[in-house]
Amino acid sequence: MTPSHTLAATPRAQREQSAGTELPAEVLAEALLARHGRSVDEVPGAAGSCGPLRQAALATTLMDEYRRTNGCEVFECLVRLAGGMLLARVRARLRFLGSVLDPHEVLQDVIINIYRYPDRFDACRPGAFAAWSSTIVDNTIRRQLRRHRGGVDLALSPSEVLAQHPDLQVREPAHLVEDHEECAQTAAAFRLLLQFYLAAVQQLSERERFVLQMVEVRQMRYAELAGILGIRPEALKMVVFRARKRVLERMTQWLSRGRAEAV
Repeated sequence: MTPSHTLAATPRAQREQSAGTELPAEVLAEALLARHGRSVDEVPGAAGSCGPLRQAALATTLMDEYRRTNGCEVFECLVRLAGGMLLARVRARLRFLGSVLDPHEVLQDVIINIYRYPDRFDACRPGAFAAWSSTIVDNTIRRQLRRHRGGVDLALSPSEVLAQHPDLQVREPAHLVEDHEECAQTAAAFRLLLQFYLAAVQQLSERERFVLQMVEVRQMRYAELAGILGIRPEALKMVVFRARKRVLERMTQWLSRGRAEAV
């Protein structure tokens, strides 16, 4: 199957998918990789991924399988999966250059170049295909502009450089700040609960504190501790239960009082 056949099949596949007669491209890609004995989790950093990172890793694994086998079925599945992303990338780049080029013609050239040069691909991370194909998009646009403008080579503007496809493995600074704030708030809440717990435990009797320390901190068995105290294990379990209940009641009382005062 040639690239032209693959491109001709892609709109039909998209129409069938939109009509509800095809499974999602991600599901088809996973099934195809499984038939070839491949998995997305083989890509470094892709294990357990989901959402956009999972889709990017799927495209990377499909491209790597096409590099190994030159299988037309694999390539067609890759085009189905990544065609929308590639077209969005082409349109985003052409917004900086006006309407001198047809996005669909650029897309066909991009797919043909991906078809011709799989040996240059390196599946080193989940977003490898997105970054590699983005470079192919840039080079394809340059070549078409040179032909359109009489061989004049154009460099990318700073705004175009900033529009490069982001690395899906890297968290944005705003997200990192949010994660840090959430961790700090969680740690502060946990410290407060520990202070309440310590205060509640200190109000127990000496015997109850000793029993809780042996059971909860030192993980001593009930039978062993009961022998030390000279009581039956059933009686010891009741002591532990009542001590825990008192701690819970006191903590609940303090937290409810604090909530009421805050309101």
